[in-house]
Amino acid sequence: MTINTLSFRSLTATRNGRLLFFGLLYFVQGGMLAYVLVFNNLYLRLSGATAGQLSLLNGLLAVPFILKIAIGLLSDKVPLNLPLLGSGHRTPYMRLGLLAIAIGGSGAAFIHPVAQYPLFIAVALFIAFGLAFYDTVADGLAIDVTPRAQHEQVQGAMLVGRSLGFVMLAAVYGRLIAATGWQIVFAFVILFALLPLPLLARMPEPAERPAAQQFSWAALRGLWRPEIGRFALYAIVYSVAIYGTNAIIMLFANEELGGTLVQVGDVAALGGLGMVVGGLSGSLFGRRLSIWQFGYMTATAVSLTLLLIASVANLQNIAAITLLWGVALASAELVFLTLSMSKTDPRIGAGQFAIFMAISNVGTGIGQAAATGLIDTVDFHWIFVGMAAINLLTIPLLAAMSRDQLTISNEQ
Repeated sequence: MTINTLSFRSLTATRNGRLLFFGLLYFVQGGMLAYVLVFNNLYLRLSGATAGQLSLLNGLLAVPFILKIAIGLLSDKVPLNLPLLGSGHRTPYMRLGLLAIAIGGSGAAFIHPVAQYPLFIAVALFIAFGLAFYDTVADGLAIDVTPRAQHEQVQGAMLVGRSLGFVMLAAVYGRLIAATGWQIVFAFVILFALLPLPLLARMPEPAERPAAQQFSWAALRGLWRPEIGRFALYAIVYSVAIYGTNAIIMLFANEELGGTLVQVGDVAALGGLGMVVGGLSGSLFGRRLSIWQFGYMTATAVSLTLLLIASVANLQNIAAITLLWGVALASAELVFLTLSMSKTDPRIGAGQFAIFMAISNVGTGIGQAAATGLIDTVDFHWIFVGMAAINLLTIPLLAAMSRDQLTISNEQ
């Protein structure tokens, strides 16, 4: 092993080191997502945007994450070697994405989201591409350095790190916006985009990737198996329900229940706390239950929570219900991400994992665009009922994938 390889693995050479490193990387992402997922739609609505404008923006924002396929394959195949960004298959791409977020955030602060709607969309897409680069290649790096037996633990650390960033900033953003205006949030987005750069500076990559991680187009042939098709369908259905709901739940708290920005931020923070609980409990359950048992339990919990929101939510209990929603959302993410990692070939780690993420993001785009596009014509409560029904379709898909896994195991 070369000195460069030792240096590369110094931060991720142990289980605890991997958990801390990837938890920190995703904590930063959570800080940025606290704005994107909670306040961006509110920002547009309070600036006078229609449901159609929200639907278009949310649908377009899924495009960079669908294109994660190309980003992942590019990272697997082509090492970057650029001034300031460094060299390698992973960290230079991550730095490029972070710088794009910082530059885009600087521009967005001075653009009116409705009066300059086309320009705002262009800048939002630029930021989304930066986040897609960062997220895609961070996933590939995790696959590179994590033993298969620890995939679920590392994904749990990512979820917990992202959720903690979300929790801490969601409540803070609401108060800052109320006190100083919306521009302060973009300053925080820029700050969070720059925070990982010193950490990545301590992560030089090896001059050559290990043989097991060498790029191979042949590894893509396995994607044409029928069981992968069923997994792709599961990815779309689960994300339509989960992220369609997530796009409107804070709009529901604000517009339907009458919550202020501070109250909405606090509600979102409790949802993020629920995601922390979901990530931690999911990791613990993963040691005692099969991924299929945990998947059935999670799918049931998601639909029941959505029905609870539809039937009894009010301004007094929405915080507690959103806490439950956070647990259900993180658990559903953990099931999907664990299955994705288990089906990824390390020869195209970032690329194949990105394919699974991109398929899921097709569902995310459909769900977000549909849910936000309906809010001016369909009662929020019925949208939640519809999402609960869609989510129940994941149960037979999990059963089919479980049978696929049993068949593969018997053939080996």
